[in-house]
Amino acid sequence: MNLIGSVIGRGMLVAGLLLSAGSVLAAGSDDDFATFWTQFSAAVGKGDQNAVSQMVKYPVFYIDPRKEADFPVVWKGAFKPAQRTCLAKQKPVKDTHDGKVSYAAGCGHLIYSFEKDDGGWKLTSIDEND
Repeated sequence: MNLIGSVIGRGMLVAGLLLSAGSVLAAGSDDDFATFWTQFSAAVGKGDQNAVSQMVKYPVFYIDPRKEADFPVVWKGAFKPAQRTCLAKQKPVKDTHDGKVSYAAGCGHLIYSFEKDDGGWKLTSIDEND
């Protein structure tokens, strides 16, 4: 009986450690996004088009897929002063679909979506809020 209790105790310990590690990893992902969001919203708030352009995954979807050379069109349409003011104050909403985490922030009629890839968090699309 003592041996069984010891095995069960170790199993519970391992399970608890795995759950804790999963929570830490998930929190780390959120911390990464929080850092990205702080930088992104500050650049948007300052109107720093070059800095924002570096935080975009190309091709970015804005009406159509847009290349990096098209970013001035994206900036002019999706980062007008009202959207920049709004984004600088927004708190993005986390979504998990098929185990993949993404974030979105809405300003007026636009939704800005963010995903993480090998290069870190990036703006991936700007869609109409239907």
